[in-house]
This record gives sequence, C-alpha cells and structure tokens, in this order.
Amino acid sequence: MAGKKAAEFMMINRRSGKALQATGLDNGLVVEQAEPVKSDAQLWSLVETGDTVKLFNKACGKVLDVMKNGTENGTWAQTWEDVDGESQQWKLVQVTATYKKIVHPMSGKVLDIVDMSDEDGAPAQIWEDVNGQGQQWKFVTNVPKTSTKTVRKTAPKKTAAQTEEKASAAEKAAPKGRTRKPAAKKTAAETALKEEPAKSLRKQEESPKTLTKTEPAPKAIRKTKETK
Repeated sequence: MAGKKAAEFMMINRRSGKALQATGLDNGLVVEQAEPVKSDAQLWSLVETGDTVKLFNKACGKVLDVMKNGTENGTWAQTWEDVDGESQQWKLVQVTATYKKIVHPMSGKVLDIVDMSDEDGAPAQIWEDVNGQGQQWKFVTNVPKTSTKTVRKTAPKKTAAQTEEKASAAEKAAPKGRTRKPAAKKTAAETALKEEPAKSLRKQEESPKTLTKTEPAPKAIRKTKETK
C-alpha cells in the first residue's frame, strides 16, 4: 500500500560518518557505506506503510531489503524491487535529537555495518541491538543549494572638488619641514669693518723688520801696574 513519500535524504552512520549507498541497478546487490557525496546512489526516500516504512533508493528505484529473508546476526542488507515483502519493512526509532535506529521488525534486529568498519565499501548488515554508535543513523535531507550571484558594488567616482579637498587635507596633515631663511645682505659698513682688521694685519706683515744695532763691546783697558 503506497503511502506519503518524504523528501530525499542521506543516511549517515554515526560511528563512521559514511553514507549508506546502493551499488547497482540489479536485484540482490549489497548495500554499503561510502564517503558522503550526495550522489543518487546515496539518496533515499521513505514511504510510510502503516507502522513501518519502506526505504527507496533514488539511483536504482529499489527498496532496502535483507538477503534471503534472513533473520540471523550478520545477514547482509541489499536492494530489491518492491514486492511488499516483510523483509522490506523498517521502523525508525529516535535515539537522540539527531540519530535514529533503523529497526528490522521481521528479525527484531537493527541496521549495522559489518565489523564496525570505518572503511568505504564496508557492507551493511542486520545485528542485534547493542546500543552501538555503528547502529545509529543521521538522516540528512538533500536540500538543493540556490546559486546566488555576488554583485560587486562600484565605488562612486570622486568629483574634482573632493579630490582638491583631499589634497588640501593631506597638505595640512603633513609635517612641516624647516625652511631656510635667506641670508641677510651685508651692509657696506659691515663689509668695511670686516675688511679693516685684515688690512691692518697685512700692513703689519708688510712693514720691514727693525734691525737692532749691536754695539761693539767696550775694549778692556789694561791697567799697568804702577811702580811704587
């Protein structure tokens, strides 16, 4: 019996962070985990069928099932065409605000990952409920992103008056350098005063040296002994 179909979503394993995906279009192909890329193989939708739900895969159009109607621990999950079989019925049980358990009512077990693996390609299975993180799933709704164009705002052109005003402000703000005062012109009197000492020095240098006459030493007068 067909029910209300919900939006598409990915089922992300809490322990590994990987998405549950179909591996082909044929019946009986294993379901595995892989890095979430939002491909069609990773997108699912559910149809409510009373107390249970069916989980349809977008890529192959088939439902999540259990191989050979198995009920034992370690029985692998698969995709199979919808035949309203009991092994294709699931219940979603809320664990936290974010995560759910995917319970298989026929076996009483939950959807799990083989060997609690974190690797891409690890198959899904049913296993008894041990409250493990590998048995908890987050349903991430596939919301298409709307492309938004970024519009660049063009800076308004400056008017001539604004440019002049900016230049004037820059001149005022700039530190004033020291300006050299022009040397004052010397007066004729100052020049004459400066030249006079030079002239007097020059005259002193030019004046002939005074010769000092050496007076001849007085000749010694020999006294003759007076004869008594």
